[in-house]
Amino acid sequence: MNEQHRDAFETRTRALFQDSVDNLDFAMRSRLTQARHAAIEAAGRRAWYLRWTVWTPAAGVTAAAVLGVALWVGLPLGQHGTLADGQSNFEDLELVASSEGSGDTMEMLQDDIDFYDFADKVASPDPAA
Repeated sequence: MNEQHRDAFETRTRALFQDSVDNLDFAMRSRLTQARHAAIEAAGRRAWYLRWTVWTPAAGVTAAAVLGVALWVGLPLGQHGTLADGQSNFEDLELVASSEGSGDTMEMLQDDIDFYDFADKVASPDPAA
């Protein structure tokens, strides 16, 4: 019912609009056409520095540079390592993930908790540790 009501409204509105367009006198049509052409011409005369095609590449390069600097500055000082450092981290993760069952991994971690605590203290650059 709602859709039928909407279709009837749409049809009536379209007919009223078409009727109002058809009943315009030629002087009014001429003035509207001149105004449309003047608006199109004014839009085409914008200065070169106001066009979006000029600023889009510059904005993209600036965004990439800001992101790169933010990522570089955001890393802790010791983390600016090489690819080999990242590979060893992935190898360690692969060793833990390659065990037979998830229960075995948790048992291994629980059995050697003292060793991991010791290794963490030794690896930390803090002299108090």
